[in-house]
Amino acid sequence: MKRLSILLVIAMLFTFAIPSFAEEAKTEEKAENAIIKNVIIMIPDGMGIEGYTLARWFAPEGKFHLDDIATGFVRTNNADTPLADSAPAATAMATGYKSNTPYIGVYPAKAGMPGTEGFDEAKADMPLATLLEAAERTGRSTGIVSTSNVNHATPAAFSSHHPSRKELDTLIEQQIYQNMEVVLGAGSNYLEADKRKDGEDLLSEIKALGYDYFTTRDELLASKGEKIFGMFQGGAMNYDLDRDEKTEPSLEDMTRKAIEVLSKNEEGFFLVVEGSEIDWAAHANDPVGLVTDILAYDKAVKVALDFAKTNSDTVIISAADHCTGGPTMGNFATSGSYYKTPLENFTKIIKNAKKTGFGAGNELNEDRSNIAEIMNKYFGINDLTAEEIKHIKETEDPQQGIGQVISERSFIGWTSNGHVGGDTGLYCYSSNPAVAPLSGTVFNHEIAKYVEKIMGVDLDALTEKLFIVARPALEAKGAKVEWKNVGGDKPNHELIATKDGKTYRFPVNKNYAYVGEEKVTFDGLTVFNGKAAYLPQSAIDLVK
Repeated sequence: MKRLSILLVIAMLFTFAIPSFAEEAKTEEKAENAIIKNVIIMIPDGMGIEGYTLARWFAPEGKFHLDDIATGFVRTNNADTPLADSAPAATAMATGYKSNTPYIGVYPAKAGMPGTEGFDEAKADMPLATLLEAAERTGRSTGIVSTSNVNHATPAAFSSHHPSRKELDTLIEQQIYQNMEVVLGAGSNYLEADKRKDGEDLLSEIKALGYDYFTTRDELLASKGEKIFGMFQGGAMNYDLDRDEKTEPSLEDMTRKAIEVLSKNEEGFFLVVEGSEIDWAAHANDPVGLVTDILAYDKAVKVALDFAKTNSDTVIISAADHCTGGPTMGNFATSGSYYKTPLENFTKIIKNAKKTGFGAGNELNEDRSNIAEIMNKYFGINDLTAEEIKHIKETEDPQQGIGQVISERSFIGWTSNGHVGGDTGLYCYSSNPAVAPLSGTVFNHEIAKYVEKIMGVDLDALTEKLFIVARPALEAKGAKVEWKNVGGDKPNHELIATKDGKTYRFPVNKNYAYVGEEKVTFDGLTVFNGKAAYLPQSAIDLVK
């Protein structure tokens, strides 16, 4: 089926408009010249250079696998502001266009920052085709892996479309109908009917679509499914240091299984892997969570590299979407004696920690009267000062309170509990000597442009094919169009077109329509961005 779909996709790319013969020849040549089958994009969310440097001191032999494939830097600014958010930053890497906070897979409404030349205000808020969607339509298998809920900003930006990252019910519903072969992470809360605003039972739908659905590490490792959907927590997975290894897989485990499943396809694959909670630890100024999740991420990188080094048609790209927290080795306490401070002073507490600040914070009792006991048990700190106890007790987020005390004792500074604007590291490996790794100082959207080229796809052409403003297109065919809530007190919308006595119903966020009573699937999704509904050309063609 995947092999056959390549021919179908090439033909369908040109149904929206009739390009010139030269344009057709150029696009066909681009597809024929594709020389990379497999692309793995790995995103250590929130990992800046300083955090990476700190974590390296804890790596085996003092070195990361990433160190061997470092090629440059990434400029992370949004389309309109210098400090990036995960949603627009991942959108840039997925679509080739910088965007705005909190946009997921859609064109920006505002621009002006470097990297936004050619901005077209008329396209504001429209969905944009992603690398994952393009890969799927060339016959490649596709997948997303994360330690957050899979509908969180970064994985969502590659697999869904909405101007708000907060529309989590919408984002995961779109993901389910993207025909991905692998979805691994957390987020089962967004699948259950009684927890969704629209009341839909998406868990049953996942199983009906042929996925092997599971919720434990053992089930993941044992699965023989060709399509797998693993949800290991309702909201988000635990930090690597805090997880129960018997039930919850590591990022390394999930990456290995994803590659195992996707690499069965002779046409190749496209995979996104996110080390999500590096960012969350940095938001909380928790150096233990930061370091241990970076270590866990690098183990996943090794899995990808091991595969690439034995498959001569694979490219790996690792790039953080932004830096979080602004961590530094050295703070005001070391400002006058930084050259005398031994390594042990920075590392001893973190190296011996048994839980992250989050994991330890979860064991504080309601009035936080057991702070001294918890800090001794998990961090070996048995001499807390009254000021430190007061800080942990009064800081609203206990993870942050604990993290800041450990940081102060470890001479680690933080500039923020939000995002900061520094460049992030670029790491790229190509197992094909004919394909040079991406290198230098690049904008985040140039990552998508690079992958677009090496995969032989055309994202702009695919956007034109997948996202056509529905109402004028259907009305031009003589249809009457309405946007209707069919869910009653649990809002759930359909685009409904009627023509010559026949009704065509397009449920939002799905890849099928009802033509009369017949259910018909099509190549794309019905997407509503709050202003307009969009349909792929294949859906519009259903209306006769």
